[in-house]
Amino acid sequence: MKLQLSTEEIKELQRIQKKDRFHRRRFIKATVLLMLHRGLSMEDIQMSLTLDDNTIKRYVKAFQEKGLKRYMEDGYVPYSGKLTQAQEQALSDHLDEYLYIDAKAICDYVKQTFRVRYTISGMRDVLHRLGFVYKQTKAVPSKADEAQQRAFLEETLPELLEEVAAGNAEVYFADGTHPTHNTKTGRGWIRKGQDFEIDCNSGRKRVNINAAIRATKPEHLAYDVAECINAQSTQRLCRKLLKKHPGKTIYLVCDNAGYNRCAWLQDWAVGQRIEFVFLPTYSPNLNLIERLWRFLRKEVLHSIYYDTYAKFRQAIIHFLENVKEHRNELRKLLTLNFRTVGNSSFHLAQTTS
Repeated sequence: MKLQLSTEEIKELQRIQKKDRFHRRRFIKATVLLMLHRGLSMEDIQMSLTLDDNTIKRYVKAFQEKGLKRYMEDGYVPYSGKLTQAQEQALSDHLDEYLYIDAKAICDYVKQTFRVRYTISGMRDVLHRLGFVYKQTKAVPSKADEAQQRAFLEETLPELLEEVAAGNAEVYFADGTHPTHNTKTGRGWIRKGQDFEIDCNSGRKRVNINAAIRATKPEHLAYDVAECINAQSTQRLCRKLLKKHPGKTIYLVCDNAGYNRCAWLQDWAVGQRIEFVFLPTYSPNLNLIERLWRFLRKEVLHSIYYDTYAKFRQAIIHFLENVKEHRNELRKLLTLNFRTVGNSSFHLAQTTS
């Protein structure tokens, strides 16, 4: 079957193809005409678009009788589900407030509330259409204070960064971590139905790391590996930062751990160029270095077996010593973008050179 189209009709059909490529019905209606114009056989069109010959003939007849404009008018009304639009909105609002761990419980809720029955697979389709996905919940500190977190991001941190921009100071985010010599399993691409086995050990020894990362250039790191993270370890870390930035004030952003607030450490800091800036309580989401620790676990610990503690410790130290090799990844990961416990977003300026 050969179909002759004008130049204007071809251009309009190509425009529709490009514009409506994700609108399957309109895309196919336009493509059928173009394929026939180019001389493709009925069999080729059937195989390419998974259509039967009656549908193709019906499309051609409609085009010939109605013309292109009316032919492309799509009066098809897709299945909209058993719930009304208002009921779907009410269900969406309910799911934003309450967590369900399986689709069956949602089916029961819909049946009780709207007197509408759904199968589990049908409810999954509804949930996907409404924009819901099945994923891991996110833990947040229950005692965190939204107002305090906002004040830190709106007032405290911007003032410190202004001093950095003026060349008078540097801001570092500090925290400790204690990886244990145990194999940590992680995710990876594994053939369906099979397992990817990794040797494990039952070590108890830890590597205690006290570290600080530069806010404006997060690939700049100072760290102290110690038997115990305490005030003495923090003081050693501070001395390294003072030596690294002579003549500048060092603002050390850290949590409220006892060793950070130790009286003799604070007395010592008064006579130095270092000032402790304490985060609001229960605010690990505001500490930039937490993202570095997650990156370290991903690169060095997850799904990697170390048969001895010495090898485990050396792998961690090698990462810390060569952290600048990950500069591009860290610049993307450790941006000065934060989200409070109340889900407010803050985006602060950061050095990119």
